[in-house]
Amino acid sequence: MFLRCDHIHLIAEDIDRTVQWYCRILGARVTFRGEYRGSKVNYLEIAGMNFIVFGQLEGETVAASDTVGPRYGVDHFGFAVDDLARTLDELKADGVNVLEGPTTVRPGLRIAYIEGPDRVRIELSERST
Repeated sequence: MFLRCDHIHLIAEDIDRTVQWYCRILGARVTFRGEYRGSKVNYLEIAGMNFIVFGQLEGETVAASDTVGPRYGVDHFGFAVDDLARTLDELKADGVNVLEGPTTVRPGLRIAYIEGPDRVRIELSERST
């Protein structure tokens, strides 16, 4: 069996604001705009990965996330960066909330967490040899 990661779904309270944030802050590129089951849907490409952003679908109820801390299920997704300190400085200048770090996890790996729209935790990791 061959598997590869295909996409990540994000349910957004404010789809337009969420898409704009990922485009402005993380350099996402919108590859498709449409509608699905009564909601706008936007496909984004970020660093070679597909993200699908939509809102509450017809017939479904979405519970608000009350925390950005660790949780059961998907806790966060992550991106590799070349210079964590510089990246965090740039993100802070753009008003992005840094939740945690930077922290050295082990020799050669430093991480930090930022907050995305709808309280999504995003890990940034810097790896050295």
